[in-house]
Amino acid sequence: MTPRRPPRLAGPLILTALLLAARLWPAAALHDPVSGTVPPALYLKIPWTYLILAPLFSLWDGVSMLSMSRLIGFLTGLVLVYLAWRAIRAVRTRHTQQREPIGRVLLRELGVLVLSLVLFLSFLVIGALWHRPMLSLAGTDFREMVVDFHSHTKASHDVKDTWMRGFDAEANRRWHTRAGFDAAFITDHNVNSRQSHLASRELQAASRSSTVLCPGTEVSAWKAHIVLLGDTLPVDRSRHRGLDGLLALLGASDSVYGALSLASLPEYRRNHWERLDQLASSGLDGFEIVNASPKANELTRPEIDTVISVARTHNSFVAGVSDSHGWGATSMVWNLVNSVPETSSDICSMILRQLRTGFGAVRIIERHRLRPDSWWPTCLTPVGVVWETWRGMGWILTLAWLLWIWGWFAARALRFALGESNVSSLPQSSHTG
Repeated sequence: MTPRRPPRLAGPLILTALLLAARLWPAAALHDPVSGTVPPALYLKIPWTYLILAPLFSLWDGVSMLSMSRLIGFLTGLVLVYLAWRAIRAVRTRHTQQREPIGRVLLRELGVLVLSLVLFLSFLVIGALWHRPMLSLAGTDFREMVVDFHSHTKASHDVKDTWMRGFDAEANRRWHTRAGFDAAFITDHNVNSRQSHLASRELQAASRSSTVLCPGTEVSAWKAHIVLLGDTLPVDRSRHRGLDGLLALLGASDSVYGALSLASLPEYRRNHWERLDQLASSGLDGFEIVNASPKANELTRPEIDTVISVARTHNSFVAGVSDSHGWGATSMVWNLVNSVPETSSDICSMILRQLRTGFGAVRIIERHRLRPDSWWPTCLTPVGVVWETWRGMGWILTLAWLLWIWGWFAARALRFALGESNVSSLPQSSHTG
Protein backbone atom coordinates (compact mmCIF):
# COMPACT_ATOMS: atom_id res chain seq x y z
CA MET A 1 0.00 0.00 0.00
CA THR A 2 1.40 3.40 -1.04
CA PRO A 3 1.76 5.72 1.99
CA ARG A 4 -0.33 8.86 1.92
CA ARG A 5 1.53 12.10 1.25
CA PRO A 6 0.92 15.30 3.16
CA PRO A 7 -0.71 18.13 1.17
CA ARG A 8 1.89 20.26 -0.56
CA LEU A 9 2.27 23.99 -0.02
CA ALA A 10 3.25 24.63 -3.63
CA GLY A 11 -0.32 24.85 -4.95
CA PRO A 12 -1.69 27.36 -2.41
CA LEU A 13 1.51 29.44 -2.60
CA ILE A 14 1.39 29.64 -6.41
CA LEU A 15 -2.30 30.61 -6.41
CA THR A 16 -1.68 33.22 -3.72
CA ALA A 17 1.21 34.69 -5.70
CA LEU A 18 -0.90 34.88 -8.86
CA LEU A 19 -3.82 36.49 -7.06
CA LEU A 20 -1.52 39.12 -5.57
CA ALA A 21 0.11 39.64 -8.97
CA ALA A 22 -3.35 40.35 -10.42
CA ARG A 23 -3.71 43.11 -7.83
CA LEU A 24 -0.42 44.61 -9.08
CA TRP A 25 -1.86 44.73 -12.64
CA PRO A 26 -5.52 45.41 -11.89
CA ALA A 27 -8.20 46.28 -14.41
CA ALA A 28 -11.09 48.62 -13.72
CA ALA A 29 -14.16 46.55 -12.92
CA LEU A 30 -16.36 48.94 -14.92
CA HIS A 31 -15.82 50.62 -18.29
CA ASP A 32 -17.62 53.10 -20.55
CA PRO A 33 -17.06 52.04 -24.19
CA VAL A 34 -17.93 55.53 -25.49
CA SER A 35 -16.08 57.95 -23.23
CA GLY A 36 -13.62 55.47 -21.72
CA THR A 37 -14.16 56.85 -18.23
CA VAL A 38 -16.60 55.85 -15.52
CA PRO A 39 -17.83 58.12 -12.70
CA PRO A 40 -15.73 57.27 -9.63
CA ALA A 41 -18.85 56.79 -7.49
CA LEU A 42 -19.98 53.76 -9.50
CA TYR A 43 -19.11 50.32 -8.16
CA LEU A 44 -20.26 46.71 -8.17
CA LYS A 45 -22.28 45.87 -5.08
CA ILE A 46 -21.40 42.43 -3.71
CA PRO A 47 -24.09 40.57 -1.71
CA TRP A 48 -22.72 38.76 1.33
CA THR A 49 -24.22 35.55 -0.07
CA TYR A 50 -22.03 36.04 -3.16
CA LEU A 51 -18.93 36.23 -0.97
CA ILE A 52 -19.65 32.85 0.61
CA LEU A 53 -19.02 31.06 -2.70
CA ALA A 54 -16.94 33.80 -4.32
CA PRO A 55 -14.57 31.54 -6.35
CA LEU A 56 -17.45 29.63 -7.90
CA PHE A 57 -19.68 32.65 -8.50
CA SER A 58 -16.93 34.84 -9.97
CA LEU A 59 -15.87 32.05 -12.34
CA TRP A 60 -19.49 31.61 -13.41
CA ASP A 61 -19.56 35.35 -14.14
CA GLY A 62 -16.35 35.18 -16.15
CA VAL A 63 -17.57 32.30 -18.31
CA SER A 64 -21.05 33.83 -18.74
CA MET A 65 -19.54 36.99 -20.24
CA LEU A 66 -17.59 35.15 -22.96
CA SER A 67 -18.40 35.57 -26.63
CA MET A 68 -19.30 32.51 -28.69
CA SER A 69 -15.80 32.30 -30.20
CA ARG A 70 -14.32 32.49 -26.73
CA LEU A 71 -16.70 29.81 -25.43
CA ILE A 72 -15.44 27.49 -28.16
CA GLY A 73 -11.89 28.39 -27.10
CA PHE A 74 -12.84 27.73 -23.49
CA LEU A 75 -13.97 24.18 -24.32
CA THR A 76 -10.90 23.56 -26.49
CA GLY A 77 -8.60 24.87 -23.79
CA LEU A 78 -10.19 22.69 -21.12
CA VAL A 79 -9.57 19.61 -23.25
CA LEU A 80 -5.90 20.57 -23.61
CA VAL A 81 -5.61 21.27 -19.86
CA TYR A 82 -7.15 17.88 -19.06
CA LEU A 83 -4.79 16.01 -21.41
CA ALA A 84 -1.76 17.85 -20.00
CA TRP A 85 -2.86 17.09 -16.43
CA ARG A 86 -3.24 13.35 -17.08
CA ALA A 87 0.03 13.16 -19.02
CA ILE A 88 2.01 14.92 -16.28
CA ARG A 89 0.44 12.71 -13.62
CA ALA A 90 1.29 9.57 -15.62
CA VAL A 91 4.95 10.63 -15.88
CA ARG A 92 5.17 11.47 -12.17
CA THR A 93 3.58 8.24 -10.93
CA ARG A 94 5.60 6.06 -13.30
CA HIS A 95 8.71 6.52 -11.17
CA THR A 96 7.01 6.17 -7.79
CA GLN A 97 4.76 3.17 -8.27
CA GLN A 98 5.10 -0.33 -9.59
CA ARG A 99 4.01 -0.93 -13.17
CA GLU A 100 0.26 -1.57 -13.23
CA PRO A 101 -1.61 -3.82 -15.66
CA ILE A 102 -2.79 -1.84 -18.67
CA GLY A 103 -6.40 -2.82 -17.96
CA ARG A 104 -6.31 -1.25 -14.51
CA VAL A 105 -4.74 1.94 -15.89
CA LEU A 106 -7.39 2.28 -18.59
CA LEU A 107 -10.17 1.65 -16.10
CA ARG A 108 -8.82 4.31 -13.76
CA GLU A 109 -8.45 6.85 -16.58
CA LEU A 110 -11.99 6.14 -17.76
CA GLY A 111 -13.26 6.76 -14.25
CA VAL A 112 -11.37 10.06 -14.01
CA LEU A 113 -12.72 11.13 -17.42
CA VAL A 114 -16.32 10.33 -16.48
CA LEU A 115 -16.02 12.15 -13.16
CA SER A 116 -14.44 15.18 -14.86
CA LEU A 117 -17.25 15.33 -17.44
CA VAL A 118 -19.91 15.06 -14.73
CA LEU A 119 -18.33 17.89 -12.73
CA PHE A 120 -17.96 20.09 -15.83
CA LEU A 121 -21.53 19.50 -16.99
CA SER A 122 -22.76 20.21 -13.45
CA PHE A 123 -20.82 23.48 -13.51
CA LEU A 124 -22.50 24.47 -16.79
CA VAL A 125 -26.05 23.34 -15.96
CA ILE A 126 -26.18 24.74 -12.42
CA GLY A 127 -24.60 28.00 -13.59
CA ALA A 128 -27.22 28.34 -16.34
CA LEU A 129 -30.29 27.41 -14.27
CA TRP A 130 -29.57 28.81 -10.81
CA HIS A 131 -30.73 32.38 -10.32
CA ARG A 132 -28.08 32.88 -7.67
CA PRO A 133 -26.90 36.09 -5.98
CA MET A 134 -25.68 38.68 -8.50
CA LEU A 135 -23.29 41.60 -8.61
CA SER A 136 -25.30 44.77 -9.16
CA LEU A 137 -24.48 48.31 -10.24
CA ALA A 138 -24.50 50.82 -7.39
CA GLY A 139 -23.39 54.38 -6.71
CA THR A 140 -25.45 56.02 -9.45
CA ASP A 141 -26.51 59.65 -9.26
CA PHE A 142 -30.07 60.20 -8.00
CA ARG A 143 -30.83 61.90 -11.33
CA GLU A 144 -29.94 58.78 -13.31
CA MET A 145 -31.96 55.67 -14.05
CA VAL A 146 -30.35 52.29 -14.71
CA VAL A 147 -32.06 50.76 -17.74
CA ASP A 148 -31.97 47.61 -19.86
CA PHE A 149 -33.39 48.03 -23.38
CA HIS A 150 -33.61 44.40 -24.53
CA SER A 151 -34.84 41.36 -22.57
CA HIS A 152 -37.24 38.46 -22.99
CA THR A 153 -39.80 36.29 -21.24
CA LYS A 154 -41.44 32.94 -21.97
CA ALA A 155 -43.55 34.72 -24.61
CA SER A 156 -40.51 34.46 -26.91
CA HIS A 157 -40.18 31.27 -28.94
CA ASP A 158 -36.57 30.75 -27.86
CA VAL A 159 -37.55 30.86 -24.17
CA LYS A 160 -40.84 28.96 -23.93
CA ASP A 161 -39.41 25.83 -25.57
CA THR A 162 -36.40 25.61 -23.22
CA TRP A 163 -35.72 24.91 -19.55
CA MET A 164 -36.46 28.63 -19.01
CA ARG A 165 -40.13 28.22 -19.94
CA GLY A 166 -41.09 29.50 -16.48
CA PHE A 167 -39.30 32.81 -17.05
CA ASP A 168 -42.32 35.13 -17.05
CA ALA A 169 -42.52 38.90 -16.60
CA GLU A 170 -42.19 38.67 -12.82
CA ALA A 171 -39.12 36.43 -13.11
CA ASN A 172 -37.69 38.97 -15.55
CA ARG A 173 -38.38 41.73 -13.02
CA ARG A 174 -36.67 39.81 -10.21
CA TRP A 175 -33.60 39.15 -12.39
CA HIS A 176 -33.23 42.84 -13.22
CA THR A 177 -33.92 43.97 -9.64
CA ARG A 178 -31.11 41.78 -8.32
CA ALA A 179 -28.77 43.27 -10.96
CA GLY A 180 -29.53 46.86 -9.91
CA PHE A 181 -31.81 48.00 -12.77
CA ASP A 182 -34.45 50.66 -12.26
CA ALA A 183 -36.24 49.82 -15.52
CA ALA A 184 -36.13 47.06 -18.13
CA PHE A 185 -37.87 46.77 -21.51
CA ILE A 186 -39.50 43.43 -22.27
CA THR A 187 -38.94 42.91 -25.99
CA ASP A 188 -40.19 39.45 -26.88
CA HIS A 189 -39.76 38.17 -30.43
CA ASN A 190 -42.56 39.46 -32.69
CA VAL A 191 -44.89 39.80 -29.71
CA ASN A 192 -45.79 43.30 -28.60
CA SER A 193 -47.05 44.28 -25.18
CA ARG A 194 -50.71 44.37 -26.18
CA GLN A 195 -50.63 40.92 -27.78
CA SER A 196 -49.04 39.40 -24.65
CA HIS A 197 -51.51 41.22 -22.35
CA LEU A 198 -48.71 43.12 -20.66
CA ALA A 199 -50.17 46.59 -20.71
CA SER A 200 -47.98 49.45 -19.62
CA ARG A 201 -49.64 49.86 -16.22
CA GLU A 202 -49.35 46.15 -15.47
CA LEU A 203 -45.71 46.12 -16.46
CA GLN A 204 -44.92 49.07 -14.22
CA ALA A 205 -46.89 47.81 -11.20
CA ALA A 206 -44.24 47.02 -8.59
CA SER A 207 -42.88 48.22 -5.30
CA ARG A 208 -40.44 51.09 -5.34
CA SER A 209 -37.59 48.70 -4.68
CA SER A 210 -38.36 46.62 -7.78
CA THR A 211 -37.49 47.15 -11.42
CA VAL A 212 -40.14 48.84 -13.55
CA LEU A 213 -40.93 46.80 -16.66
CA CYS A 214 -41.48 48.70 -19.91
CA PRO A 215 -43.17 47.44 -23.09
CA GLY A 216 -41.58 46.72 -26.45
CA THR A 217 -41.00 44.03 -29.06
CA GLU A 218 -38.20 42.56 -31.16
CA VAL A 219 -39.21 42.39 -34.82
CA SER A 220 -37.65 39.81 -37.11
CA ALA A 221 -37.14 42.00 -40.16
CA TRP A 222 -35.18 41.37 -43.36
CA LYS A 223 -31.80 40.00 -42.24
CA ALA A 224 -32.13 42.09 -39.10
CA HIS A 225 -33.68 42.16 -35.66
CA ILE A 226 -35.13 45.55 -34.80
CA VAL A 227 -36.08 46.23 -31.19
CA LEU A 228 -39.04 48.60 -30.94
CA LEU A 229 -39.15 50.40 -27.60
CA GLY A 230 -42.59 51.48 -26.42
CA ASP A 231 -46.17 50.23 -26.27
CA THR A 232 -46.20 49.45 -29.98
CA LEU A 233 -49.04 48.65 -32.31
CA PRO A 234 -48.91 45.20 -33.94
CA VAL A 235 -46.29 45.09 -36.70
CA ASP A 236 -47.32 43.56 -40.03
CA ARG A 237 -44.03 41.96 -41.05
CA SER A 238 -45.36 41.10 -44.51
CA ARG A 239 -45.12 44.81 -45.33
CA HIS A 240 -41.44 44.96 -44.48
CA ARG A 241 -39.76 42.32 -46.62
CA GLY A 242 -36.44 42.92 -48.34
CA LEU A 243 -34.16 45.90 -47.85
CA ASP A 244 -36.83 48.42 -48.87
CA GLY A 245 -39.19 46.90 -46.32
CA LEU A 246 -36.56 47.10 -43.59
CA LEU A 247 -35.87 50.76 -44.35
CA ALA A 248 -39.62 51.45 -44.40
CA LEU A 249 -39.96 49.87 -40.94
CA LEU A 250 -37.22 52.10 -39.59
CA GLY A 251 -38.83 55.18 -41.10
CA ALA A 252 -42.28 54.30 -39.78
CA SER A 253 -41.33 52.99 -36.33
CA ASP A 254 -42.14 56.24 -34.55
CA SER A 255 -44.88 57.74 -36.69
CA VAL A 256 -46.83 54.52 -37.38
CA TYR A 257 -45.94 52.19 -34.50
CA GLY A 258 -45.26 54.78 -31.82
CA ALA A 259 -41.88 53.34 -30.84
CA LEU A 260 -38.16 53.97 -31.10
CA SER A 261 -36.07 51.54 -33.16
CA LEU A 262 -32.88 49.91 -31.91
CA ALA A 263 -30.73 47.70 -34.18
CA SER A 264 -29.93 44.44 -32.41
CA LEU A 265 -26.71 42.47 -32.54
CA PRO A 266 -25.45 40.28 -34.10
CA GLU A 267 -27.68 40.69 -37.17
CA TYR A 268 -26.64 44.19 -38.24
CA ARG A 269 -22.97 43.29 -37.84
CA ARG A 270 -23.36 40.17 -39.95
CA ASN A 271 -25.74 41.44 -42.64
CA HIS A 272 -25.72 45.24 -42.75
CA TRP A 273 -22.23 46.33 -41.78
CA GLU A 274 -21.66 48.20 -45.05
CA ARG A 275 -24.95 50.11 -44.81
CA LEU A 276 -24.92 51.41 -41.23
CA ASP A 277 -25.15 54.99 -42.48
CA GLN A 278 -28.12 54.07 -44.65
CA LEU A 279 -29.93 52.46 -41.71
CA ALA A 280 -29.37 55.51 -39.52
CA SER A 281 -30.38 58.00 -42.20
CA SER A 282 -33.55 55.97 -42.89
CA GLY A 283 -34.83 56.46 -39.36
CA LEU A 284 -33.01 54.01 -37.09
CA ASP A 285 -32.92 55.58 -33.65
CA GLY A 286 -30.15 53.56 -31.99
CA PHE A 287 -27.52 50.83 -32.17
CA GLU A 288 -26.63 48.12 -29.68
CA ILE A 289 -22.87 48.15 -29.23
CA VAL A 290 -22.77 45.77 -26.25
CA ASN A 291 -24.95 42.66 -26.09
CA ALA A 292 -24.43 40.01 -23.41
CA SER A 293 -25.67 37.12 -25.57
CA PRO A 294 -22.60 35.02 -26.52
CA LYS A 295 -23.34 35.07 -30.26
CA ALA A 296 -23.84 38.85 -30.13
CA ASN A 297 -20.84 39.60 -27.93
CA GLU A 298 -18.29 39.55 -30.77
CA LEU A 299 -17.78 43.24 -31.58
CA THR A 300 -14.12 44.19 -31.55
CA ARG A 301 -12.87 47.55 -30.32
CA PRO A 302 -12.40 48.97 -33.87
CA GLU A 303 -15.91 47.83 -34.79
CA ILE A 304 -17.37 49.48 -31.69
CA ASP A 305 -15.60 52.72 -32.63
CA THR A 306 -17.08 52.50 -36.14
CA VAL A 307 -20.64 52.17 -34.84
CA ILE A 308 -20.11 54.98 -32.33
CA SER A 309 -18.88 57.23 -35.14
CA VAL A 310 -21.96 56.48 -37.25
CA ALA A 311 -24.27 57.05 -34.28
CA ARG A 312 -22.60 60.35 -33.42
CA THR A 313 -22.88 61.54 -37.03
CA HIS A 314 -26.61 60.78 -37.19
CA ASN A 315 -27.37 61.70 -33.56
CA SER A 316 -28.49 58.14 -32.80
CA PHE A 317 -28.22 56.72 -29.30
CA VAL A 318 -26.05 53.69 -28.49
CA ALA A 319 -26.92 51.09 -25.89
CA GLY A 320 -25.72 48.00 -24.08
CA VAL A 321 -28.27 45.26 -23.46
CA SER A 322 -28.59 42.05 -21.50
CA ASP A 323 -30.70 40.29 -24.17
CA SER A 324 -31.64 38.13 -21.19
CA HIS A 325 -33.57 34.94 -21.92
CA GLY A 326 -33.55 33.87 -18.27
CA TRP A 327 -30.31 31.91 -18.31
CA GLY A 328 -27.76 32.42 -15.56
CA ALA A 329 -27.34 35.24 -13.09
CA THR A 330 -24.70 37.57 -14.54
CA SER A 331 -25.35 41.14 -15.61
CA MET A 332 -22.63 42.34 -17.99
CA VAL A 333 -23.86 45.82 -18.91
CA TRP A 334 -26.08 48.65 -17.68
CA ASN A 335 -27.33 51.92 -19.21
CA LEU A 336 -27.59 55.21 -17.37
CA VAL A 337 -30.35 57.55 -18.54
CA ASN A 338 -30.90 60.98 -17.03
CA SER A 339 -34.28 61.28 -15.37
CA VAL A 340 -36.21 64.52 -15.68
CA PRO A 341 -38.17 65.59 -12.58
CA GLU A 342 -41.83 65.78 -13.54
CA THR A 343 -45.29 65.05 -12.21
CA SER A 344 -45.83 62.08 -14.54
CA SER A 345 -45.33 58.65 -12.98
CA ASP A 346 -44.85 57.00 -16.39
CA ILE A 347 -41.18 56.10 -16.09
CA CYS A 348 -41.12 54.27 -19.44
CA SER A 349 -42.38 57.32 -21.34
CA MET A 350 -39.80 59.48 -19.60
CA ILE A 351 -37.01 57.14 -20.71
CA LEU A 352 -38.27 57.20 -24.31
CA ARG A 353 -38.35 61.00 -24.29
CA GLN A 354 -34.74 61.04 -23.20
CA LEU A 355 -33.76 58.60 -25.94
CA ARG A 356 -35.24 60.95 -28.52
CA THR A 357 -32.57 63.50 -27.64
CA GLY A 358 -30.08 61.29 -29.52
CA PHE A 359 -26.46 60.33 -29.06
CA GLY A 360 -25.86 61.61 -25.54
CA ALA A 361 -29.04 60.14 -24.06
CA VAL A 362 -27.42 56.94 -22.78
CA ARG A 363 -24.24 56.22 -20.87
CA ILE A 364 -23.16 52.58 -21.12
CA ILE A 365 -21.43 50.89 -18.19
CA GLU A 366 -20.00 47.42 -18.89
CA ARG A 367 -17.99 44.94 -16.83
CA HIS A 368 -14.39 43.98 -17.36
CA ARG A 369 -14.10 40.58 -19.03
CA LEU A 370 -12.09 38.51 -21.48
CA ARG A 371 -13.07 39.99 -24.83
CA PRO A 372 -13.17 38.28 -28.22
CA ASP A 373 -10.25 40.39 -29.49
CA SER A 374 -8.14 40.06 -26.35
CA TRP A 375 -4.46 39.15 -26.79
CA TRP A 376 -5.03 35.79 -25.09
CA PRO A 377 -4.76 32.93 -27.64
CA THR A 378 -8.01 31.05 -28.17
CA CYS A 379 -6.61 27.79 -26.78
CA LEU A 380 -5.65 29.60 -23.56
CA THR A 381 -9.13 31.00 -22.99
CA PRO A 382 -9.60 29.07 -19.67
CA VAL A 383 -6.43 30.67 -18.30
CA GLY A 384 -7.46 34.05 -19.68
CA VAL A 385 -10.87 33.86 -18.03
CA VAL A 386 -9.34 33.21 -14.61
CA TRP A 387 -6.68 35.91 -15.00
CA GLU A 388 -9.06 38.62 -16.25
CA THR A 389 -11.56 37.66 -13.53
CA TRP A 390 -8.84 38.13 -10.91
CA ARG A 391 -7.73 41.45 -12.41
CA GLY A 392 -11.22 42.91 -12.18
CA MET A 393 -12.26 41.54 -8.78
CA GLY A 394 -10.91 44.02 -6.28
CA TRP A 395 -9.58 43.26 -2.80
CA ILE A 396 -12.80 42.00 -1.19
CA LEU A 397 -13.27 39.16 -3.65
CA THR A 398 -9.51 38.50 -3.69
CA LEU A 399 -9.58 37.96 0.06
CA ALA A 400 -12.57 35.63 -0.32
CA TRP A 401 -10.56 33.59 -2.84
CA LEU A 402 -7.57 33.45 -0.48
CA LEU A 403 -9.74 32.27 2.39
CA TRP A 404 -11.05 29.43 0.24
CA ILE A 405 -7.59 28.44 -1.00
CA TRP A 406 -5.98 28.32 2.43
CA GLY A 407 -9.09 26.93 4.09
CA TRP A 408 -9.03 24.02 1.64
CA PHE A 409 -5.33 23.45 2.32
CA ALA A 410 -5.89 23.57 6.09
CA ALA A 411 -8.74 21.06 5.82
CA ARG A 412 -6.58 18.65 3.82
CA ALA A 413 -3.66 19.06 6.24
CA LEU A 414 -5.93 18.37 9.21
CA ARG A 415 -7.36 15.32 7.53
CA PHE A 416 -3.84 14.01 6.86
CA ALA A 417 -2.77 14.67 10.44
CA LEU A 418 -5.80 12.84 11.83
CA GLY A 419 -5.14 9.93 9.50
CA GLU A 420 -1.51 9.67 10.61
CA SER A 421 -2.58 9.86 14.23
CA ASN A 422 -5.00 6.99 13.74
CA VAL A 423 -2.34 4.88 12.04
CA SER A 424 0.22 5.47 14.79
CA SER A 425 -2.33 4.54 17.47
CA LEU A 426 -2.91 1.08 15.98
CA PRO A 427 -1.28 -1.78 17.93
CA GLN A 428 1.98 -2.97 16.34
CA SER A 429 2.18 -6.66 15.50
CA SER A 430 5.04 -8.54 17.19
CA HIS A 431 7.23 -11.09 15.45
CA THR A 432 8.89 -13.87 17.53
CA GLY A 433 11.61 -16.19 16.34
